[in-house]
Amino acid sequence: MKFTIEKSSLVTGLQRIQAIVQARTTMPILSNVRLETVKGGILLFATDLEIGLRDLLPAEIEADGTITVSAKKLYEISRELKQDAIRIASEDSEGILIRSGKSSFRLRGLPAEEFPSFPEIEETGRTAVPAAMLLEMIRKTAYAVSTDLTRMSLNGVLIHLSEQKGAPIKMVATDGHRLSLVSRKLPGLPSGGKSRKVIVPRKAISELKKYMEEAERGDVEIVFSQNHLVFQEKNYTLLSRLIDGKFPNYSDIIPKHNPHQLSVDREMLQGAVRRVSILSDEKTHAIKLALRKGEIQISSNHPEIGEAQEALSAEYQGEDLEVGFNVRYLQDVASAVNGAEIRMLFMDALSPSRIEDPQDDGFLAIIMPMRL
Repeated sequence: MKFTIEKSSLVTGLQRIQAIVQARTTMPILSNVRLETVKGGILLFATDLEIGLRDLLPAEIEADGTITVSAKKLYEISRELKQDAIRIASEDSEGILIRSGKSSFRLRGLPAEEFPSFPEIEETGRTAVPAAMLLEMIRKTAYAVSTDLTRMSLNGVLIHLSEQKGAPIKMVATDGHRLSLVSRKLPGLPSGGKSRKVIVPRKAISELKKYMEEAERGDVEIVFSQNHLVFQEKNYTLLSRLIDGKFPNYSDIIPKHNPHQLSVDREMLQGAVRRVSILSDEKTHAIKLALRKGEIQISSNHPEIGEAQEALSAEYQGEDLEVGFNVRYLQDVASAVNGAEIRMLFMDALSPSRIEDPQDDGFLAIIMPMRL
């Protein structure tokens, strides 16, 4: 193997896989990246056996070959080199020689034959989603994914795709205390002939989000199979094993009749909540919303430090009501709202509250209140 590659391209490609490779593992080779020469460049592949990332980087190939080396060390070396051009050559299966300007490094490797292969999947359907739409949907749902490993079915985002013409694609996440749902209509008709509900792990969603945030992207192909989901955009391919479990019936969770309605400026609410939360209890993170006609009063109380209170003008329809929330949950959902105004609907102090974006009919969130 022998090739020359631009530093910026190699560093970007290696940076994408850093969160996938495992530093501590019973299989040391999983901390490596697989380098393979192909037509047009170098194919990088990294996996933790749950998700895998394959990325084609443009390069000038002088000799073909395949090897695996430490993903972390190759990234650190490449990032620190001063010259734009990096020449890499393999030395049998023992490792690679890296040269750039007057710098040179020898990095030990492991044979590519010992590295897990990119799994062959039996495609059952696919759909194309504009990258901007997919990124927005992830931003509006990923914050609500559970981190509780005892409830694996909640450790990912549900993608619900209907095959009916004009039917939307939905993404839903919940941790049992809050739920976020976003629905969008696709420009094209999915293939495959049936409705699908799949749970994609948090880690895969996070890696896809980071890739799409790097630059403006084209359409992302979502390829379905029985046990995997693949996201493809040009030379980038992210494969994820699906979570095997039953996601809650989110339609049953959504409150249908919350008669008390609050409408308030989103930025003003976020600012007031941020300021008041300074004196919230570090254990409960609780703040109180006191709803009155024409006004909302936000307060917090730390028994050992002090208390805070701030009033905002707001439109409120309903009886006087006091509701407690985890401040982080309220901040997360407010950040997911794009419009200038946020709408909150209540049943009472202990029932789930519904949050909407008046400028986005396809988004809603649910937050469970706290006992005051």
